[in-house]
Amino acid sequence: MGTCLAELYHWFATPLGERLLQSEARLMQQILPDLFGYHLLQVGNIGYGKLLESSRINHRCILCLRNPHFEDPYSILHASADNLPFASDSVDVVVLPHVLEFEEHPHQILREVERVLIAEGHVVIIGFNPVSLWGLWHRFISRRKQAPWCSQFLPVLRVKDWLALLEFEKVQQHTLFFAPPFYSHWVTMKRLDKFGSRWGKDFGAVYVLVARKRVATLTPIKPKWTAEPVMVSTPIGSRLEKHHE
Repeated sequence: MGTCLAELYHWFATPLGERLLQSEARLMQQILPDLFGYHLLQVGNIGYGKLLESSRINHRCILCLRNPHFEDPYSILHASADNLPFASDSVDVVVLPHVLEFEEHPHQILREVERVLIAEGHVVIIGFNPVSLWGLWHRFISRRKQAPWCSQFLPVLRVKDWLALLEFEKVQQHTLFFAPPFYSHWVTMKRLDKFGSRWGKDFGAVYVLVARKRVATLTPIKPKWTAEPVMVSTPIGSRLEKHHE
């Protein structure tokens, strides 16, 4: 997967990859401004920080698998995605752009995300949608040695199941980019995006999931009486008369 992931960064520099990245950045402009906190982490350096530009969080960190050059306001770390170098409950928002489908242990990555997120923190997952024209191309036509086709296109239902097992609550779900994977005419692509966003909302090339880390609420435990109540069979007045006698 490492070679495939390296090829993905090169693919995002192609005209088609750049247009997809622009579409993802536009959607992130609708999502990130509503996610608050002190620390934001992006795992993987896809977009070289462009996906995070709309965030209001001051401290933004990118965990890189390569060695690109970034400028402020980004902090840069180099580590593996399934062993994040952060303390538990320390990050407010984690962004995973095309990470899960290119890693060997995607569920372990989500476990690490759950560990480092604060209570009520958010994860934003961007992935290639297998239920799309791109997914069909990936499955039957494409040459699997080229990015992005060399990855595993994870079904959104499977990712949602993993999130549910980790006690995440889905907040938002979107798909985007309805142009075919083999056509690059910009005007036609814009028309296809407009048509697809209206009539094929679930079948975009990319899905975006936003989920919140839930906190278990404490249920108050009522006191349990040790003795069972005893029914009084005789009237209280007659019991008092016997006591005076």
